[in-house]
Amino acid sequence: MKLFSFLWNGEAQLGPPIIMCTRSYPEYGEGCADGECAMDSSAENGNSCDSSGPARRDSRLMGSASVISREEQFEDYGEGEDVDFTPSSPCPEEETRTNGFSDLGSSLPSSAGQTPQKMRQLYNSELLDIYCSQCCKKVNLLNDLEARLRNLKANSPNRKITSTAFGRQLFQANHSVFGWSQGSSTEDLFTDSIESCDLDITDKVSYLEKKVTELESDNLANSDLKSKLKQENTHLVHRVHELEEQVKDAEARADQSLQEETKRHREAFSKMDRDRNLEIDLLSNRLQLLEEENGEMKISVCRLKSQTEKLDQEKQRMTDKLEDTGLRLKDEMDLYRKIMDKLWQNRHEFNKEKEAMQELIDDLRRELDYLQLFKMEMEHPGQGKSLSRTRETEMEHEVKRLKQENFKLRDQNEDLNAQILSLSLYEARNLFSCPSKAQCLAAEIDNASRDELVDALKEQEEINLRLRQYMDKIILAILDHNPSILEIKG
Repeated sequence: MKLFSFLWNGEAQLGPPIIMCTRSYPEYGEGCADGECAMDSSAENGNSCDSSGPARRDSRLMGSASVISREEQFEDYGEGEDVDFTPSSPCPEEETRTNGFSDLGSSLPSSAGQTPQKMRQLYNSELLDIYCSQCCKKVNLLNDLEARLRNLKANSPNRKITSTAFGRQLFQANHSVFGWSQGSSTEDLFTDSIESCDLDITDKVSYLEKKVTELESDNLANSDLKSKLKQENTHLVHRVHELEEQVKDAEARADQSLQEETKRHREAFSKMDRDRNLEIDLLSNRLQLLEEENGEMKISVCRLKSQTEKLDQEKQRMTDKLEDTGLRLKDEMDLYRKIMDKLWQNRHEFNKEKEAMQELIDDLRRELDYLQLFKMEMEHPGQGKSLSRTRETEMEHEVKRLKQENFKLRDQNEDLNAQILSLSLYEARNLFSCPSKAQCLAAEIDNASRDELVDALKEQEEINLRLRQYMDKIILAILDHNPSILEIKG
């Protein structure tokens, strides 16, 4: 936002107008078309005074024309100082600003060249009477406002408006005002502007105070915002530095950990590769050994198949032979039973005959004793009784001894009978009555070799032969000595 104001300064006499240009901060210029918005105070006052009457508008137009005519001299003045209105006395602060308006005088009417000398005459004569104490106070107030605006503009970070743009805006704002007065003289315009100065200065002062207050508040707000932004920027810069250091440290740690992890994985991979190669070598050697063993096992399988076939044939032959032996054993057991039956019958008959003979012997012995006693009594009548008594005593002792021997022989007979029966019938009973024993024998035959089966068969045949001979001898001995042993008690 740009503000242009034309101020009149004077203490003893009127001086040149003060031309001030202020520019707001960038955020206040969003509504302008070219990025800047110009406001001419004379044009602004002219727009506001259109409703108040044509007389005031004419005087205001004449004041603006006098300002433009003075700008042809490229001069400015300071705060509250009397300035000689000559081309060689510009104000140092406004020199750079007013020099940019030199091209503006070429667009004014030709009568403007006569303005400086006539204006001096007006200052020295009749215009001094118009300047009053009230105007001096207002001018001083305006100078104070101008100083404050200069201070704000000096402290403002924004760039100043260029002289070309300022002249172009000033010319465009006042071109329509001066279009009707090109044929009139500059003296008339200056006179009219002096008359309208008192009317415009109050509005300009209030307006400038308002603008100065707004600019000061904006400046303070922007200063606070700038200090806050600086602090935040400093804090963010420190934070950025800290984060950069942390990122660098993290990157260094990540690189170090990556290197360590890569090294560890490389070592682990090399170790796994060595282990794998070693395991492959071991498995290759083991596979080779297993292939050799497989070949040997195939040869052994073929050989064992042939041996198995032979053993099956031999087993079949031995099984047949065992069946024949079993049949033979069964026949022998039948024969043994028949013999035992016949033996029992013979023994029973023998016992009967023995009992009969024993009775006969007892009768004959009693008869003999009786005859011997009778003979002794006949020969020696007194000794027969004593001899008969001693003979009876001896006979009683003999009878007791025979009874004891008979009991002992009976016990021996029972023991021998049990042993004979257990020895003769044990094997046959186990083979034919117990299927598990037959299965065990068949399993032993299946697992045994041919030579073992042949040796076992021969040994069994010899045992059977010896057992048969032993049984025959026992039977004959019993029959010869004590046939009652073979008796079967019911």
